[in-house]
Amino acid sequence: MASDADHVVVLAPGLAGPVADRPITDYIEARPVALDRIVSRSAVHDVPFKGLEASLCHAFGIDPAGSLPVAPLSYLADSGETPARYLLRADPVHLRADQSCLRLFESHSFFITQDEADALVASINGFNAAQGWQLSAVQAQRWYLSLPVAPHMQTSTPAQAAGRDINAFIPQGPDARHWRAVVNELQMLLHDHPVNQAREQRGEPVINSVWLWGGGVLPLSTGAAPEVVYSDDALAQGLARHAGVERCAVPEYVGDLLSGGAGRKRLLVLENLAWPAHYNDVEGWLVQLGQMESAWFAPLLTALNYGRIGSLVIDACNGRRIHATRRQQRAFWKRARRFETRLTA
Repeated sequence: MASDADHVVVLAPGLAGPVADRPITDYIEARPVALDRIVSRSAVHDVPFKGLEASLCHAFGIDPAGSLPVAPLSYLADSGETPARYLLRADPVHLRADQSCLRLFESHSFFITQDEADALVASINGFNAAQGWQLSAVQAQRWYLSLPVAPHMQTSTPAQAAGRDINAFIPQGPDARHWRAVVNELQMLLHDHPVNQAREQRGEPVINSVWLWGGGVLPLSTGAAPEVVYSDDALAQGLARHAGVERCAVPEYVGDLLSGGAGRKRLLVLENLAWPAHYNDVEGWLVQLGQMESAWFAPLLTALNYGRIGSLVIDACNGRRIHATRRQQRAFWKRARRFETRLTA
């Protein structure tokens, strides 16, 4: 790669599409021409990890196969403070009874105010004052449980369980039974809480449980890292802050992405497709795909063809990554293929 060309990594969870009743190809009427071309003329690699959190940690040299310390890193971004103890995310969620199961709807699917979060957290802390742990709503949608001792259990991300039967995603391990009992007690406390009574009267989803996940302590350091991170995601912002690299909000244009000097390693996180995919919202996913094609994939292809970008990686966060170079994009003889077939084959 030329020294004056940028290296861009795009994390695009949900790019492979939602789990629909028919192949997602059947629903795409206007093909994303630029994305199809990038993928058709690029190398596709399998990676041994899935999920946005694992891809982000991998980008910063943290082993994605281990227990990912999402809670302390996102806390660092949300609060600007270094956590002193083990932290566990205990995010507010809505559990909806659906025939014979409970389905999870996390905070991307509803709105909660900071006042509501503070009131719910205050009641939970009062109820469990003697347990030696403290819950805080640093952000209304992200709650943090500070514990004196790390529990021995494995958890699942809200993205993994979103819209699905929670039984396949509840905590597992030696301490899981205890924490499942704790969550059951909290559900009874939340059931009649004034905040939820008011939400129910307004026709809004009640906050009837918390989702435990992402526990850990802040890593002593990170490994290789991008030079600048563009993301609105709390984990990405926390990783950038912890690594001491430049962090920015997601820009509106590719030109803004590539500003501030050439030859830099840039990480861009685009979550537009993630939640429509997680909740199998095909119509919403198609709308977002069209917007991303015009706002990102077409301009990125142009920048790649003109040498402004030396290499481009598109990570669908599903175990497959696209590696594109300018030279590869000149291979006009390669057969055009639909991007989704290469991401899911």
